[in-house]
Formats: sequence, structure tokens, C-alpha cells
Amino acid sequence: MTDLLALTLGNTSVAAAGAAADGALRDVRREPLKRLEALLGPRLEAAEGPVIVCSVSPPALARLRRTTEAAGRDPPLVAGEDFPIPIQTGVDEPDRVGTDRLLAALAAYRRAGGACIVVDAGTAVTVDAVDAGGTFLGGAIFPGPGLMARSLAEGTARLPAVEIQSAAALERPIGKDTEAAIRSGVTRAVAAAVARLAVDMRDEIGNTVSVYVTGGYAPPADDRRWMVLPDLVLEGLLLAWREHREP
Repeated sequence: MTDLLALTLGNTSVAAAGAAADGALRDVRREPLKRLEALLGPRLEAAEGPVIVCSVSPPALARLRRTTEAAGRDPPLVAGEDFPIPIQTGVDEPDRVGTDRLLAALAAYRRAGGACIVVDAGTAVTVDAVDAGGTFLGGAIFPGPGLMARSLAEGTARLPAVEIQSAAALERPIGKDTEAAIRSGVTRAVAAAVARLAVDMRDEIGNTVSVYVTGGYAPPADDRRWMVLPDLVLEGLLLAWREHREP
């Protein structure tokens, strides 16, 4: 049994983890969003406490609410709505910043203990900056490799649809067929954009800042440039919840 069930609902995937009294994540699992209900079934039975969630997908959140209701559970508690995210923002429209970005920034800042850059590579890729005082400054957004590949298929006459499973193991740079060429191009496009944005943001907030990368399309770990942390948004979700309950 676990004290609570923590979930992140993205546009194409869901991550779920139990959490113990000491705040540690347990048994993190990721599934395509279409398997949301199948993933939740045993997890809802195992969690004695509340369901807490970060969601960037209103339809997925509606499905989660229906599923918890059908299981006889209380409604899920949503980060940014039912409990606050304890991070200051320095952006023009704070209400429009995705809660996944803020939670990842919160977790990254607590790890770094200072200024940092946070990359979340999913359906969309976000690269955000946090200053030395812990203020979320904003960042950059561009399509993830899955969206890039889909746009090639939809916007051209002859290029095929190619599924991009991960960017963690880069395709050989010289693709020997069209599909391999697309995979090489879009995964390297993400890695190159992340690297360039990290350099440019460091010029603004300090050259010694840490860079943390998360998300299903996270580029390969590179000790010289960034650290890959798959559970960064879940970590931030748990931090926000704990501080709300135990101020």
C-alpha cells in the first residue's frame, strides 16, 4: 500500500507513481494515454491516500475524474487548482504557464540549489530558466520529435509517417532509408535545439547553471551538458503536495 497516487497526464502519455510517507516515489510506470484506465485500476486499489495529478490535457483529466468516481474514490486533487505550486514566476501571463513546466522547474531548482535550466521533451519540448532566487523566468517551446515527424508526413506528398519511440538512442546520422533519415533528423533537431538554448540561456542567467532534462523524448544523457531525470515532474508534484499539507 502507498500513502497516495501521483499522476502526470500529458497529451500522449501518462506517468503514475505511488508515494510513501517519507515522500519517495515508488514503482513509476509510464503508458500511452489510451491505457489510462488499465494503468489506474490496480494503482487505485493500492493507494490509501489521495490521488494528486498534474495535467496538461483537459480530456485526460476528465477521464481520470470519471475513473476515480467509478472506483468510489474522492476526486483527484489537481496541482495549481486544488493546491498551489510553490514557485515564483517572472512571466507576463503566469496563469497560462503549464503546470508541468512549473513543477519540473520546482524540482530542478530544489535539486540544484540555485539557477538552473529545465528541459521537458514530450509532445512539445519546453526549455525553461530558473534564476538563483528560484523564480521561473519563462523559456522556449517547440515541437517534439513525434510532432516533427507527423508534420513531414502531413505536409509532404511522399514522405511516410514514422513513429518516434524515443530520442534516448539516436539513430545513425546517415539514414540508409527514408524512415531512418527522418528519425535521425528529428531526434537530432531536438538535441541540437536543447543544446543551443541551454547555451543561450546560460549567457543570460549564469554560466555555471545546471541543466536537467526530462520527458519521454529526452535526448541522451551528456555529462558535459545536462543530466536526464525521467521523474522530474512527478518529483515536483510530490514536493508541491507535501508543502501544501505540511507548510
